Amino acid sequence: MKYSIGGCVLLGLIAALGLSACRSGEQAIAKVNDTPLPREEYYRRLEIVPTPIQIGPNQATTAPAGYTTLVQMIREQVLLQMAREKGVMPTDKQVDERVEREMKNNPQIKQAITEQKVMTLDDFRRQVRVALAQFNLLTRGVTVTEQEVKQFYEQNKQAFYLPKRVQVRFVLVQNPEIRKQIDDDLKRGFSFQSIVQKYSQNPAAGIQAGETTIAIEGPPSARTPEQQAQEMQLRKVLQNAKVGQVTNWIPLGNVAARVEVITAMSGRQQTFEEVKDSIREGLMLQKGREKNKDINAELARAVLNAKVEILSPQWKERYQKDMEQLRKALEEYDKQQKQASR
Repeated sequence: MKYSIGGCVLLGLIAALGLSACRSGEQAIAKVNDTPLPREEYYRRLEIVPTPIQIGPNQATTAPAGYTTLVQMIREQVLLQMAREKGVMPTDKQVDERVEREMKNNPQIKQAITEQKVMTLDDFRRQVRVALAQFNLLTRGVTVTEQEVKQFYEQNKQAFYLPKRVQVRFVLVQNPEIRKQIDDDLKRGFSFQSIVQKYSQNPAAGIQAGETTIAIEGPPSARTPEQQAQEMQLRKVLQNAKVGQVTNWIPLGNVAARVEVITAMSGRQQTFEEVKDSIREGLMLQKGREKNKDINAELARAVLNAKVEILSPQWKERYQKDMEQLRKALEEYDKQQKQASR
């Protein structure tokens, strides 16, 4: 794995479960027809599942999930220690306030914690603490006035217009046989909500289910022409759908979706009070990237110089090789900085 200054690690965890029996006294993670799946095997296999990581602006590779998670945890710990040393460690109050704000502004986060159970509130608080510590390091010594925030709002009002949108439940299915099962469930009188809950709690290959909010006016958010065409096709259906209505199957590339509209929301201009905090933070980051432009290199050096004791032999050797790559990347970065300053 090669490192580049400022590169980010993208983590993804995919569980691959086996069908071997548990030994006596061993805990199970699940059962299949009364045959237990060993928890220890689950964690062992999860640890070595290949996951994508970004190693440069246009470079990607894979590494075992256990290793990428370990490296991310090390980096986060170093980042928190740096924030504490520089006097910008977020307080518990700041973390709680941001958690409350994010859960209020993003219902999907609250849903992930309270309904889907994909993470706990403590998990999210940890993520917020790390994010705030990184923000504080990037913006250390930066000041943004209220006048600057108001001026930005007035000059960019269109950016703070919330388009007409709908909150929906959905199932996204690839397999035609499963689509037929869902159709049959609806004919038998099952509610669409119960179907979404069924498939979100018991995901099968090629199936996604849940709730989300979709804009049905304004420019498409998708990047590729193909995805934009699919987005516009979905919008066209939802613009004519009524609250409580379940659509027919909507083809979207190699999958199809059935969607139920929960609520419809009119487009509106967000007030200054609603967006002033996010504007201030954006302006602070903009200034901070210039004032503290070497913070990523400083963090990389802190990671390189940290006293890290890895107890897993397989990860210890790999980490040592990666630190050597990081050392070379820092040397090259310093060389470029010296040349640029001449």
